[in-house]
Amino acid sequence: MRPTAIAVAPMDNFSLEPGIAEALHNEVYQNLSAKGYARISAEHVRSVMSKLGISIPALLAGISPQRLGRELKADAILMGQIEQSASIHSGLYDAVVVSTSLRLVDAKSGKVIWRTEQWRTAHRQWQIAPINLLLNLFAHAHASREGRIAYLVREMLKTLPQGPVVLQADDLFNQAGEISQTP
Repeated sequence: MRPTAIAVAPMDNFSLEPGIAEALHNEVYQNLSAKGYARISAEHVRSVMSKLGISIPALLAGISPQRLGRELKADAILMGQIEQSASIHSGLYDAVVVSTSLRLVDAKSGKVIWRTEQWRTAHRQWQIAPINLLLNLFAHAHASREGRIAYLVREMLKTLPQGPVVLQADDLFNQAGEISQTP
């Protein structure tokens, strides 16, 4: 069960933070080809979702992976969700938490062929001085969740087996020759 073409489905967002599921989707889509898989275009996936009446990712549960695979022309569907993305302010303790999971479902069998979960806490601090508490509240409120999602996706995709598509990068440095100068 080694897929070639993968469709990245819309991601679920169980956090209270708007827009974070789109950040997860975009990062997964951008990083998937580096693992050796052909990606079904995001526009095609959106078009098929609209055709099937899928307005929110939770509705994907009502459609079989086999039908999704046929409609999307994909060997596998990559699905995921954000479980948590929040700042935690509890008395003297302050942290930013992001939790997410991904799974790759074979379109023919419907079986999950790869799964990963990541949970990260950043900027953990114990607050003693009231001024530090206020500074951290401000800093965490404006911290880049997209940057944290990008890091998690890179870490998560490290566990995805290498795909069958071989990417060739030209080694222009070693192919370069000297330029002869004429007098």
